[in-house]
Amino acid sequence: MEIPYLEYFGFSEKPFGMSPDPSFYYESAEHRQAIDHLTFFLAQQEGFALIYGDVGSGKTTISRIFLNSLDHGTYNTALILNPVADEAEFMKEVLGEYSVSDIPETKKELYDRLRGYLLEEFQKGRTNVLIIDEAQLLSYDLLEFIRLLSNIETDKQKILHTVFFAQPEFLDKLKDPAMRHLSQRITVTYRIEPLTYAEAKAYINYRLFKAGAKGPLEFQDRAMKLIHTASRGYPRLINYICDRCLLVLYAKSSFSVDGHVVSKVIIEESIPLSTTKHTDDSKRLALRRPLLIGGIIAVIVIGVAGYYFMITGAFRLFAPTRPQTQQASVARTSPAATAAHTTPPAQAPSAPRPAVAAQSSTPARPAAPAKPAQRDIILKRVYVNTEAANVRLEPDINSARIGVIIKDELLKVIAEKTGADRMKWYKIKLYEGREGWISETVVTERK
Repeated sequence: MEIPYLEYFGFSEKPFGMSPDPSFYYESAEHRQAIDHLTFFLAQQEGFALIYGDVGSGKTTISRIFLNSLDHGTYNTALILNPVADEAEFMKEVLGEYSVSDIPETKKELYDRLRGYLLEEFQKGRTNVLIIDEAQLLSYDLLEFIRLLSNIETDKQKILHTVFFAQPEFLDKLKDPAMRHLSQRITVTYRIEPLTYAEAKAYINYRLFKAGAKGPLEFQDRAMKLIHTASRGYPRLINYICDRCLLVLYAKSSFSVDGHVVSKVIIEESIPLSTTKHTDDSKRLALRRPLLIGGIIAVIVIGVAGYYFMITGAFRLFAPTRPQTQQASVARTSPAATAAHTTPPAQAPSAPRPAVAAQSSTPARPAAPAKPAQRDIILKRVYVNTEAANVRLEPDINSARIGVIIKDELLKVIAEKTGADRMKWYKIKLYEGREGWISETVVTERK
């Protein structure tokens, strides 16, 4: 299928494909460390190694790079990509990867054939390597069977060397008491961490170069930072976001990926920001906990006080005054009072504005045109103090996202409002003339 933007940007091939392509391999420090651990593992002639990381961290690509780095005259390799099988199916797949032609059918014959093959290759001076991708999908029974395969050995060393590539939940399986015999045999373990911002930036530029980018195509620094924040540094998600950004540029006949383009992709593809403590959503949730605890304490105190007054008879005396107290409380927190508190004094009511606008066209009243500008009075300037912040349609944490702002970006506040959660929100201008609300918890006022 022809990719529409290839010719437009001068690419010879798609730069941000979702399939693991060794020709586009960018060697980050993490990936280099993972391969170094596997090289050490084979040098030590150990039985099991584990390389694990989150979805999209590059595990499959590393497995391919590692296998391609091995001398096929010295190493006999097999790569299992789909480990969802029973013991017989698993052995058939392994024998097929080892290019064995005469594969038997029964489980015992399969085991004897695999055992004989491994011994033959070992006697020829070759090292047998088995790579299992997506190892978290292995059943407990198959894991135990793989452990038993490792018992095929000589008096001094292992004949089969197995490497698991897995997601972090594989560790939970290894913690099971029934898996203790296998977990004790995994002598080399390494976790793949996400790319740093500098690595993500180099990764994007490297893939553009490998795809043959020509002309004025660029990813601006703010765009790079937002891509790194939204992807959390995972290569697969970086590829996905960048590919969608190129489609947006192609549709706009543009050559520059800026923060607005990335924000548009993040919103349209419903890509969440990182769920770390630095995001506005998590901060807001953290701020809700004290309110919840305070509410519970208040309920307990009121309940105890009510019970006391009921017992002593004072409750009857106090009851008549309660409606007045409630009315005073309502008066203090009524919407009108809140609006009077939150609306800037310089801002005129919305109803008279059409009349003012009509007057602005009359030459005899030159001062009138200044009044419509009050709609966009800049109350203050703030800048984002977290890696990235969501902009909401309404001043509410549960409102729809309409934009994403990167760290240190300067914003003009044109209105303020206290939300239902008692937190202050700022109304700001977005790109393309849109407006939205951002929480005060993720911005700092510019002095």
